[in-house]
Amino acid sequence: MSLNGIAASAVSALKTNSAALSVVSNNVSNLNTPGYARRVVNLKTLSAAGQLMGVDIASIQRVTDQFLAQEQLSAGGGAARYDTMAGFFSQLNSVLGGPGDNQSLATGLTNLASAFATASQAPTSSAGRTGVMNALSSLASDFSNVFGTISALRNQIDQQTVSSISSTNTLIKQIFDLNTQIKNTTATGDQSSALLDQRDVALNNLAQVIGIKTSTNPDGSLNVSTTDGINLVSNTYATLSYSGGAQLGTFGNVTIQDVNPSNGQPIGTATPLDPHLSGGSLKGLIDMRDQVLGGLSLTLGNLAQQTALAFNGQANANAAYPPPTSLTGRDTGLISTDGLNFTGKTTIAVANASGNLVSRIDVDFGAGTLSVDGGPSAAIGATVGSFATALNTALGANGSASFANGQLSVSATGTNGILVQDDATTPSLRGTTGFSQFFGLNDVFKAQNSSITATGLTAGDSSGLTAGGVIALSLKGPGGDIVKNVSITAAAGQTVGNVITALNAALGGAATFSLNPDGSISTATSALYPGYVLNVTNDSTQRGTTGVNFTQLFGLGANTQGQMAAGFDLTSAVSANPARLGFASPAITPASVAGNTIVSAGDNAGAIALQNLINKPQNFHAAGGIAAQVSSLSDYAATFYQNLSTQSNAVTASQGTQDDRLTEANARVSSNSGVNLDEELTALTSYQQAYAAGARILTVVDQLYQTLLQIQ
Repeated sequence: MSLNGIAASAVSALKTNSAALSVVSNNVSNLNTPGYARRVVNLKTLSAAGQLMGVDIASIQRVTDQFLAQEQLSAGGGAARYDTMAGFFSQLNSVLGGPGDNQSLATGLTNLASAFATASQAPTSSAGRTGVMNALSSLASDFSNVFGTISALRNQIDQQTVSSISSTNTLIKQIFDLNTQIKNTTATGDQSSALLDQRDVALNNLAQVIGIKTSTNPDGSLNVSTTDGINLVSNTYATLSYSGGAQLGTFGNVTIQDVNPSNGQPIGTATPLDPHLSGGSLKGLIDMRDQVLGGLSLTLGNLAQQTALAFNGQANANAAYPPPTSLTGRDTGLISTDGLNFTGKTTIAVANASGNLVSRIDVDFGAGTLSVDGGPSAAIGATVGSFATALNTALGANGSASFANGQLSVSATGTNGILVQDDATTPSLRGTTGFSQFFGLNDVFKAQNSSITATGLTAGDSSGLTAGGVIALSLKGPGGDIVKNVSITAAAGQTVGNVITALNAALGGAATFSLNPDGSISTATSALYPGYVLNVTNDSTQRGTTGVNFTQLFGLGANTQGQMAAGFDLTSAVSANPARLGFASPAITPASVAGNTIVSAGDNAGAIALQNLINKPQNFHAAGGIAAQVSSLSDYAATFYQNLSTQSNAVTASQGTQDDRLTEANARVSSNSGVNLDEELTALTSYQQAYAAGARILTVVDQLYQTLLQIQ
């Protein structure tokens, strides 16, 4: 080899090892840089015509492992999902407390039982009555506060969902843009561009929001999708949309739409993203909002409904001493032309302030008659309005009765009061509810929606809906997908049966409504949609002038059930006057005549009956993941908290598992792709020595040239 050849070989050594030292320098300087994967230098021999001509860099390789990278993305999505949920569970547990805490529903029921026990020892004591009213008010506040806490947290989560959409779209677009740049650098032979590190960081950030998977293309770009294959980045990119907000407690879907990168225009139609999420904080947010908190709302509504039914039922069977001068019921949603549809018998009595009978009106709904003080029978008619008119006539100078805007009112004259007592053998019933309770004449609790959904209406009864009102429903699955959004518009002259038929036609068999003999409506979903729930997203209908819409009247929709605890409070009559609490039991018999005592001051039977309600078995339907059961109010309240604790513990366990998985994945990626200072020091020494040797060769060549030049 000539001196020129030797010099060229040495120069190649200088250039190659200088470049290799630069790679080592970059590795060391990026020791703590997130997403940086170390580079290694691959060398090759330079040759010409079979002759060695020095050394060159074959490639600078970025050290990565596709399997480990995908595991890191998957583990990151799983950890982010459960970290998000665990954070909200911690917040929820600290606010709601547990069964033994002072603010819990279970404690409120226990305190109420104690208050009734104290009051029953002295039924006319104002202190005892006030104690009971305070305990009732505290329990009502507990229901309302728990509902408010759940609702506020759901809205908070929903706003976080909205906030995450913009940053997620930015990440998706960033990955698409990096793909474009990486394709260009790959085409020039650069396999170790810093753009690859930037893309890995963006991918890991995206995986923390949405569970993703990736696949590598020959041109260096990546295809990114949800784990079940919904495109996020390919030759197009996706955009997420969600404006947030609930419709009557029901939240919509996050949607995903492909975008044409050349003009920014959407491709095809937007589809729901919710059912395609498997990990990431977005999955955690939606699961927490809809499944966990939505389920707790349903369970709470179930408990609130049964609590109201139980206490209102007993309160309407009891009697206050002295009897109240007037009874004004709840807004039943009934209109005066509705069929009366009561069976059995009840007595409405006027008594003086000492509890002595003044006059009694015996009503026989089965016969359609009433009689005053055992006198001749008079017809009550077939409608609610005709009954109110007949009752007003029967009261005569002793009082009055009226029915307007869905409310029945009965008043006594002067200082006298009103008592209502069902027949012991054939008690009155409309649907499954007695006369006084159905109209809410002596109710203790009220809420935004009535606890009574057995309306007593029949298919042939007029719907009573003003024409033009709209009922809108959505069928939502456990994964968040909404498969049906339907609506109907009320028309003049429709019957209850007509409205139900119209709703069923709109749903097309995906869900079905059925009117039961007691006037309640049952909902069943198709076998094609197991676990799906029907929600009301809008109802602008109204029955006459009552202010009650169709879905409120029948309690339709899972979200309506969930709102049974909304506005839970004492009725205005009870909160204004503790003496309205009925601690006695009326004693009206067919032989009772004017002057007989029908309610006495020392009677505590009603107070004891109210106390016993707390541990009396009640029928709870399935709600929020808790099966239908026969349980006491106190036991079901404990079940509510146990369900919360069980879900919280499950999420905490999953959080630990996924966090450990992510830690292990990060460690393995770091071991494979991270910078090792010992390895870099070894490489540094090797390249430094090779560079020095190349420089020494050039020095020798220079000396040889100098020697040759000195030869004469």
